[in-house]
Amino acid sequence: MSTKKLNLTRKVLPFFLALAPISLTSCGENYDVVLTVYNWEDYIYDGTDEMGNIDEENPGVVELFEEYYQEKTGKKIKVDYETFSTNEEMYQQIKLNSIAPDLICPSDYMIQKMANEGLLEEFSYNEASNTYGESLDNWSTNGSPFLKDRFANEKLNNGKSFLSYAVPYFWGTMGFTYDPEYFDPEEVSTWECLWNSDSHYKKQFSLKDSMRDTYVAAIFHVYKDEIAALDESADDYNSQLSAIFNRCDAQTIAKVKEALIEAKRSTVYGFEVDEGKDDIVRGNYHANLAWSGDSVYSMDSAEESNKFLNYSLPEEGSNIWFDGWCMPKGANKEVAEEFVNFISSPEIAALSMDAVGYTSSIAGQEIWDLVKEWYEETDSSVEVDVVDLSYFFEGTFDGAKTIKVSKEERGRQFDAQYPSVEQIKKCCIMKDFGDQTSAVEDMWQEVGQTN
Repeated sequence: MSTKKLNLTRKVLPFFLALAPISLTSCGENYDVVLTVYNWEDYIYDGTDEMGNIDEENPGVVELFEEYYQEKTGKKIKVDYETFSTNEEMYQQIKLNSIAPDLICPSDYMIQKMANEGLLEEFSYNEASNTYGESLDNWSTNGSPFLKDRFANEKLNNGKSFLSYAVPYFWGTMGFTYDPEYFDPEEVSTWECLWNSDSHYKKQFSLKDSMRDTYVAAIFHVYKDEIAALDESADDYNSQLSAIFNRCDAQTIAKVKEALIEAKRSTVYGFEVDEGKDDIVRGNYHANLAWSGDSVYSMDSAEESNKFLNYSLPEEGSNIWFDGWCMPKGANKEVAEEFVNFISSPEIAALSMDAVGYTSSIAGQEIWDLVKEWYEETDSSVEVDVVDLSYFFEGTFDGAKTIKVSKEERGRQFDAQYPSVEQIKKCCIMKDFGDQTSAVEDMWQEVGQTN
């Protein structure tokens, strides 16, 4: 399979360019409205080509929104687009008043933390109908029904849904990107590989230099027997698993610390945040704890040099996460919601999904077309699996939601982006550690200082 990067902009941009001619504004121009957006690095289509050069024929999402907004309202708008590299960095910058954004894009556990601390404005969201108001009709119409149900049922301390404070943007899971020439799929099919004493595993894994994500791996190890004893057929199976997944009492923290130190001295090559997605391609080690979107990036990059990597979602379960658009207190709600609604159209969502490689929370025809262009096997001589993605796309467009995927490509990009319903059942959402946050942070520092 060739890398997924497509020239999708030339297919969907003409619709938006018809709204108004693209023009460059001078530095000294006055604006009627300024919208400050604070997002993850490399997390939107920014109008650059594969070499990082500005593509003047295909403007980025921010530029498209500015032109759209001016055409719709008659007002000139400037989007001040800033980036961060971790949830904690973003949180600290806002707490210190170093930045006053109208929109931020934190992860699920940070959304909980900030909402519980009263730092976020509410969106126009109806809990009873599980829908947003007219200002966010693109997401209500095109958001995946699976994500609507899954995250609507997650409640904050005030009893309100996640979706009252966050509109899902990208989502995914966490597992291992690995080199199948070194590890067989079975060898990295479980979290226990991080605690395997065989020399074959020694210093072959990188973990996330992220307290929350690496904590997950240790939890599945520490409580492996209790997790294995759960009844997977029970209606509340995921709730029971989630309760274990999010444990952070003193005894659990001590066990996690011991487990991580053990892994660090044996199987772990090192800790990283972003460079791991490139280091695994270079062959610095043979397995990388990765978010599914980064794994897709690694697999795509490796193919450019005719190297093939795979993705493994551990059989015990893992984390299912989403990054969502939130409005900090004091945000310009009207314009912020306009921006979120704009990027929630399938046409615009497809641009960023194509550029970033993470899985959009938006379904709809244009996203489906993109997925089929990436993954549909059209050679009748190739053995395929027919995969039903109705769970994600149902109700967002007419027609079949099945796709033919080459059997040889299973366990790679497609499965990283769209895990099965059975796998998702074993994936849990991170909860805010609350009063135990400091204790977990202290544990994490001790792990980092241990040789």
